[in-house]
Amino acid sequence: MQATITIPRGWGYPRFTFGQRTKQGLVVGIEFVPSDSLIAKKSGGGWQYGLLPDKNSKDIVYMSENEIQQLSAEETEEEILTGIDEHLNQVAMLQAQLETPLDIKTPFGDVKPILTSSKSKGISRRSAA
Repeated sequence: MQATITIPRGWGYPRFTFGQRTKQGLVVGIEFVPSDSLIAKKSGGGWQYGLLPDKNSKDIVYMSENEIQQLSAEETEEEILTGIDEHLNQVAMLQAQLETPLDIKTPFGDVKPILTSSKSKGISRRSAA
């Protein structure tokens, strides 16, 4: 059975979703704050979001909907592709530690254990040409 979230009338729909990338970070929490609550007196009512500024952060930042900026399609794609590159590099390092060549294929090409000290080089779906 799939989980269902019901939003009461008058609340409107949240602008951002769980896991969405924004300029302020990754959305990890969503809460509706009624305009007559104590919290609303400080930050205003409406949807409030918990954001993880970066993947290494332990602290969640809380912001109202109007404080958050959406990433453009190009920025979102670049963040995702950068994450893929980081994971491919990690796979290549683990493969090198095994000292056994593995036949790892991805939609971006083969993963080869070519390790460099430079962050701009190494295993990358963009470096294969």
